[in-house]
Amino acid sequence: MSMYSSASIRVAVLLAVFAITGCATSYQPSQVQYDSVRITDKAPRDPKLEAILSPYADSVNSSMNKVIAELAISMEKKLPEGTLNNLVADALLAEAKKAYGVVDAAFVNYGGVRISQIPAGPITIGKVFELMPFDNLLIIQELKGSVFQEFLNRIAERGGWPVAGVQFVIKDKKAIDVLVGGKPLDPQVTYRVANSDYIANGGDDCDMLRKLPQINKGILMRDAFLQYFEAQTKQGKKLNAALENRIRYAQ
Repeated sequence: MSMYSSASIRVAVLLAVFAITGCATSYQPSQVQYDSVRITDKAPRDPKLEAILSPYADSVNSSMNKVIAELAISMEKKLPEGTLNNLVADALLAEAKKAYGVVDAAFVNYGGVRISQIPAGPITIGKVFELMPFDNLLIIQELKGSVFQEFLNRIAERGGWPVAGVQFVIKDKKAIDVLVGGKPLDPQVTYRVANSDYIANGGDDCDMLRKLPQINKGILMRDAFLQYFEAQTKQGKKLNAALENRIRYAQ
């Protein structure tokens, strides 16, 4: 991993034109424009900037290249279910239980997983940052079964997400035959669900969750993945996951 990543990065540059209003000087944006700057290894380098960044880059590169786990098989993100889907959801559920106690199910929004495939072999810290680059927090919410059903319907509309602790069938963009912990979902029962603060705050059109209380211990989802992967390695295990019909389309 070089100081300048070989992967192309899109950077939004904000240009604001300010106007002076009134007798006193006050500044208000009157126009906003965006531009895209594509950064690659072919971009010209500034020696002075490189000299400033070099000590930090060496430290960051050393950390990011550290191997923390190994994938037993190649894994992919896929709808309605993928091996990578199941790995990250299992990791989130396991770490949520460690931090919060009883947790019935865990969810990772599909768009939050930023890698579509990871080959078998070593996994570095940097790869986990690529997998989950956002600083989303792992939170817990208590969902009444009827609200839980509404949330699962939203996931069904989107074709599926990484899930753990839950199974269901997608039919007419609805979640049917829902099982939570192997038992049918009960509209009157309250379930403890692990999610990201982004989704809990209404992201991906999950407005049914937005007003519900959140239990938050300040744990980043990315850190939960790192902790789970490292724990598996300490136990002498390779990271593995299988397709289990957690989510499937109706025949």
